Amino acid sequence: MSSHGRDKRNREKPSEQFQHEVVACSPVMELFRGYSKLLNEKNDKYERIYKTGRDITLRSKRVIFSLQRLPGIEEEEKTKILTSTSNELRDIEQTLLKHIAMELRDEEPYQFIGAYTGGIQEYIEALTFHQYLLTETIISHADVQERLTYGSREDSEAEVVPMSVLVTPKDFILGVSDVTGELMRYCIKSVSVGDFKTCFKICDLLRKMNSGYLSLGFLSSRELYHKKNVFKSSLSKVEEACYSLQLRKSEIPEDMLGSFFAMYDALDEDNSLI
Repeated sequence: MSSHGRDKRNREKPSEQFQHEVVACSPVMELFRGYSKLLNEKNDKYERIYKTGRDITLRSKRVIFSLQRLPGIEEEEKTKILTSTSNELRDIEQTLLKHIAMELRDEEPYQFIGAYTGGIQEYIEALTFHQYLLTETIISHADVQERLTYGSREDSEAEVVPMSVLVTPKDFILGVSDVTGELMRYCIKSVSVGDFKTCFKICDLLRKMNSGYLSLGFLSSRELYHKKNVFKSSLSKVEEACYSLQLRKSEIPEDMLGSFFAMYDALDEDNSLI
C-alpha cells in the first residue's frame, strides 16, 4: 500500500472515532441507557418478589398441614395448634408479605402481581381455613386487604405512610376456592374420629359457597374454571359423606360409625364414600 493510501486511512480514523463518540453521547443513547437501567432494576425486583412469594407458599402450606391435625386431638392441644398457626400467619404478614409491600411502594403493583400471585393465594387459603376453624365463617376480601396494609413513620412530622400488598378479587376468589378441598379433607377426618356435626356444618357451608360460584359463570378465567371443577368434586364427596352417615345410622351403632369411615383416606382424591 502506498504512503498516500496509509495517510488517507489515518485521516479517516479520527473522524470515525469522533462520530462514535458523538453517537454514544447523544440524547437518544442516554435515553436508552436509562431505559436499560430501569428494566434491569424491574427484573431484579420481580425476582426478589418471586422468591419471597415462594417462601409464603411454603410457610402457608405448613399452616394448613398443622390445622389438618386438629380432628380427634384433645382440646388443649387444639388450642395450642390454633394459637401457633395464628402466630405463624401473623409472622408471615409482618415479614414476608410486608417485604413485598415495601418492594411495591411507589410502583404499579399490576406489573409485579404475577411474581407473588401463587404465594398470596396459598396465604389466603391458609388464612381462610384458620378463620373457619375459629369462627365457622369465611374471611372477606376487605378483611384480607386490611391485614396486608401497613404504615411506617418516616418523616419528622411522624406522618404515617401507608403501603400494602395488592390483593386482587381474582386472587382472593382463587385462594378461597382452594380452601374447599381442605374443608373436604377436614370433614372426612372429623367423621373418622366420630365428629359428625362438623361434617354437616361443612356441607352446608360448601353448598352456600357453591351458590356464590354459580354467579361467577360469566368469568372466563382458566384457573377459575379448573378450581370450580375441583370444588364440585369436593362438595360431592362431602355430600356423599353426609348421605352415608344418615344411611348407616340405621345399620351401624353410632359409636362404630367413626371406625367405619376411618377406612377412607381423605388425602387421596380418588377415594369416595359408598
